[in-house]
Amino acid sequence: MEQDNTIGLDDAEVVECLADSIETQCSHASSPHDITHINRIEKEVLQKTFLEHKDDLTPVSLSKVQTLVKSLNTRKAPGLDGISNKAIKCFSLPLLSLLVAIFNACQKNCYFPPAWKEAEIIGIHKPGKPRDLPASYRPISLLSGQAKLFERVLKTRLSDHLLGKGINFD
Repeated sequence: MEQDNTIGLDDAEVVECLADSIETQCSHASSPHDITHINRIEKEVLQKTFLEHKDDLTPVSLSKVQTLVKSLNTRKAPGLDGISNKAIKCFSLPLLSLLVAIFNACQKNCYFPPAWKEAEIIGIHKPGKPRDLPASYRPISLLSGQAKLFERVLKTRLSDHLLGKGINFD
């Protein structure tokens, strides 16, 4: 304890405390599991994954990806891959074409790379709250910029596809 009765924590202790708090909040150890429900969901997912997929979405174009890249917010922090939106905006045409080819392969194969699902979780201090309490931090997930771009590609393409079929979700 310090002289003013506050607890002095270094960054590593704050991180550990925040991690412990998140683990406690997200722990399922205290909540009961409905095994019947889980089995029913797993069976349904398995049935749907073995359906023959209809690939009637046309490949994404380089120009569409270029348009989406131009609209990226450069003030967003990068995910675990360290590639910022600012860097993506600086991709050369051959590199952007390669990214489009990756997006089209992912779409065709119904594949979302596992690395794009990983996030770095950091705590943002809530203004006016004591820095030594885990509840004083709001956790945020830093995701891959490429993953978010691919999600935007999918969202716009699916929206356009559904609109073409007369379905509107807005």
